Amino acid sequence: MKPHITFPKIRLRVRPYLALFILLPVIFIVALRFFPEPAKNLTVFDNNQQLYLQRCPNLSPVTYLAKEKTTGLPSPFTLLNWNIYKQRKPQWQEKLQEWAKDADLLTLQEVKYSPELTYFSETNNFYYLQNYAFKYRDYIYGVNTLSKQPALAVCGTRDSEPWIRVPKTALASSYALANSTDLLLLINLHGINFTFTAEPLSKQLQPYLELIKTHSGPIIFSGDFNSWSGQRLAAIEAPLLKSGFNEVLFAKDQRMTIFNRPLDHIYFRGLKVIKAESIATTASDHTPQRVTFALNKVTKKENN
Repeated sequence: MKPHITFPKIRLRVRPYLALFILLPVIFIVALRFFPEPAKNLTVFDNNQQLYLQRCPNLSPVTYLAKEKTTGLPSPFTLLNWNIYKQRKPQWQEKLQEWAKDADLLTLQEVKYSPELTYFSETNNFYYLQNYAFKYRDYIYGVNTLSKQPALAVCGTRDSEPWIRVPKTALASSYALANSTDLLLLINLHGINFTFTAEPLSKQLQPYLELIKTHSGPIIFSGDFNSWSGQRLAAIEAPLLKSGFNEVLFAKDQRMTIFNRPLDHIYFRGLKVIKAESIATTASDHTPQRVTFALNKVTKKENN
């Protein structure tokens, strides 16, 4: 009679970095085929096709304010954050119109600068700032911040993915607030994604962490942070929490996740959340978040 031999069960766990290692060759081949043309210089442009080349953390005044007057953002005001997936999915335009109907600010990532997008901004009376990441088939892509009130100042950054070399961009812009001497600082970031460690993502965040040190008014830090690992999330969250930020939480959280971690986040300081929604959709590979904020305090302007 042969002895009965029991082999121990081996449980395989694919960690995020191991999965990334397996996927990198595929990603690299796709990137070569995609082969976008990066911008030669940091380039941020607006509705008037004016260019702003200031790199964060140095905010540069927006010159069209000489012609455009601002009454300031109201309190409360609403922000929509959404990675729009280069407008590839059906219904993106219809859904953007629906969700932005009552929004005062939009932070969009993976934006294809197209006639449809400019038409949306014009018909809804939005000012926009687009940070040029790369060009592909005659279209410019990058992050885009839209607002009902013109920006007072803007700066940006552009950082290339270490492996696939496709650039990622971010924007910081400031806005007047109605009946207040404070300014709102809004940061819109598309995080570096394909890396073994969180160091490139931390480096990408650094100019904005420097910028928030110099801003005394309310701040919103919004975007697609590609926070698919604990290490990457900690690189974002730890310095922001240390700087007095809170994260917007959702009662019904329908944000896109990878390895059970949401990629899209909204952090805030000097504000309070009135309402927060995470919205399910098939109009992008990411789902949007819509948040209504109010000022914690109002420093009223003096009447002249």
